Amino acid sequence: MRVGIIRFPGSNCDFDTFGFFKKFGHSPEFIWHKETKAKNWDLLVLPGGFAFGDRVYVKATHNYTIDPGELALRSPVMKIVFHFARKDLPVLGICNGFQILVKARLLPGELKQNSSKRFFCDFTHCRVVGKSFFDNVQMINKTYLLPVAHGYGKFEVSKRKYEDLKGNGNIFLEYVKSNPNGSFKNIAGVRNNKGNIFGLMPHPERTPDGKFFMTALEKYVSKR
Repeated sequence: MRVGIIRFPGSNCDFDTFGFFKKFGHSPEFIWHKETKAKNWDLLVLPGGFAFGDRVYVKATHNYTIDPGELALRSPVMKIVFHFARKDLPVLGICNGFQILVKARLLPGELKQNSSKRFFCDFTHCRVVGKSFFDNVQMINKTYLLPVAHGYGKFEVSKRKYEDLKGNGNIFLEYVKSNPNGSFKNIAGVRNNKGNIFGLMPHPERTPDGKFFMTALEKYVSKR
């Protein structure tokens, strides 16, 4: 696969993601946030981190609010993201990338501060459910231990929208045993209706092996 990995100022999982794809013999390349020209990537990835420090400053002051993903929306590279979305090409957002895709309304819901009001960094158990790039026959209902590291990972959605997501199989990952952020109905990952845009808070690219995740991506992209 030829994989485009977007780098915003503050991205800190970009090299993790790059190394993950390189490890399995693929061809990743970085895309700086000021770039606007899409290439023939097989997959576009928005990695984790803190794009623009998650901060939005009040003009001409040192005051700011924490709003993950807000400033990333103003970056020129979002033209590439929206281009992929319009063409129904694969887009994957991990952690901060998930926050950005939600902010851009390419994925449903909202991502708010963890219920604990604290940054959470540890491993947590997640179960594959619904429809996704995961192999539904071999991976559905299986549980994996995945790293998480976020302060604003609480996924919220209306009950009506939840029923819609659930009914269409668009919730593909759920927390089990413990919920690190208070997400509604333990939601850890969702996709769009067309099935080409995915977002999740856990970091499968940081797992010691990660082969299960890469194999699923390879199968998904090969069938596009």
